[in-house]
Amino acid sequence: MIRLRTAGASALFLAILALPRVPSLGQEAAVPIEPADLGRRADLVGKLISVDDRVKHYIMTPSGPFDELHLKRTNVVLRLRGPQRPRSQPRPMPVIAVGRLAREGDQLVMDVSSLAVQLSDLERLEKGVSALPPGDFENRKAWAAWAEKRGAEFKDAALSEKARGVLTEALRLEADGRRGTVDAPREWLAMAEEARRRGVKEPEPSALAHRAFRAQLAEANGLKSLEALQKSVERFFPNAASDVDSGRLNLARWDEPYRNDPAGAYRMAAADQRKGLDRRLWGDVEQKILEAKAAADPISAIELATEAERRLPERKDPLANRLLAQGLGVARQNLGTLRKDEARSMAAIYRDRLNDPRAAQELLRAWLRIRRDRLSETDADGPVELASLYEEMLQDRTAAKELLDRAWKIAPGTNAIAEAFRTRGYRLDKDQWVELSATAPTENPSPNPAPAAGLGGGLRGKSTDEVLRQIGSKPDSKVLCGTRGQVVEQWIFHLPGQNKDRYVNFLRSAGDLRPHVISDYTLPRPAVGMRK
Repeated sequence: MIRLRTAGASALFLAILALPRVPSLGQEAAVPIEPADLGRRADLVGKLISVDDRVKHYIMTPSGPFDELHLKRTNVVLRLRGPQRPRSQPRPMPVIAVGRLAREGDQLVMDVSSLAVQLSDLERLEKGVSALPPGDFENRKAWAAWAEKRGAEFKDAALSEKARGVLTEALRLEADGRRGTVDAPREWLAMAEEARRRGVKEPEPSALAHRAFRAQLAEANGLKSLEALQKSVERFFPNAASDVDSGRLNLARWDEPYRNDPAGAYRMAAADQRKGLDRRLWGDVEQKILEAKAAADPISAIELATEAERRLPERKDPLANRLLAQGLGVARQNLGTLRKDEARSMAAIYRDRLNDPRAAQELLRAWLRIRRDRLSETDADGPVELASLYEEMLQDRTAAKELLDRAWKIAPGTNAIAEAFRTRGYRLDKDQWVELSATAPTENPSPNPAPAAGLGGGLRGKSTDEVLRQIGSKPDSKVLCGTRGQVVEQWIFHLPGQNKDRYVNFLRSAGDLRPHVISDYTLPRPAVGMRK
């Protein structure tokens, strides 16, 4: 009578194979051996062993009974004696053979003492798994490994497919069982990597990975850990960092399910949606990295906003704008330390990127106010330079006039200051500089009237070549005024058929490659005797 015995799950074959107990002197136990090892291990000769394999064929003696058995994965001949010899043609079913290995000349043979015909491998797998308790993932994994190995060696696609299904079930059970352990996310990721390594079909490996990575992202508490996490995500999902199109998919219906159960939602999603979830996972890690960098170095948030637009274009508006606002807020606290080009760049961000021209004007005005407050009471050049900046940045002729008046009071009669007044359309009346339009009582132009029709639109910011192309004619006269490395060049155009002149002022600062227009206005043409 054959008795069945199983051992602990730690030993694969003892855990899952039904092995016959062979009665013998001293109750010697048969040692389970892989078929391929029979011909390689000399230490097995003389020992009682058991072999589990598929039958290749039986050999029949001339007298009638089948007395030899050949297995598929070994060249060792199994000799059948007595009741083990079938009288009729046997089916080549899998068998577990127990016997003693011996050597006869150059040939290894096994004298079989017991032979147990088994169900087909697929039936054994199904029956073995069905007998396990619902939460027994360890023995399910052992059965899966057994079937996976035999499926590969026998090229049995159905068995291999079933093995992957059993492994999938085992990994899910194991993942649920790891919840609440000391490092469940690391264990989940190890299961995901094992599943992918063993050929488990998607989406199971990726679902387990999402479960692990989401938990790790929630626990990440520093830039270093976030960057390490990102590398892990990119190793598991190598296309996620570049798959911008998937990042633009509408995944709104998966927001709540994915938040509550990343693995479960991922399994239910369609293939293209799963790619979108891969990109979202990578994007969430990247976003946290950018935010961590901005928190560590707030002033860098402005540059990081550009990086966000490049790496996460599908999130550029909310993320980049938030980073910009963060960086700009910090920079404004240190407004007085900014150079002119930095202040202009910040204003451009407000105006062009955040669509907030009012904030841009306020920033430039605050920056200029700081410069104005720092002027020395005895410095005449500083106000002239700052007047050009008010015109360049804000087109504020009123503030520029106030600064020129201040310079004139400090150093009256200075040619450079007088020339700065004249280039802006002022004349000296007694001891006050007044606009040339003040001599024409019928005219009451605004400080910055619009250019005359037919001579081009607004010119602010344009170069000399661009102004010539837009207006279509050369200036009737030019005036130069320079101070502290800045030169204001004024072009004067006589407007045809009108008693007015158009004044276009260019500023060239140290380091500028080309002068650009800082103001453009028309004024009544002064009388000949007043052009001084």
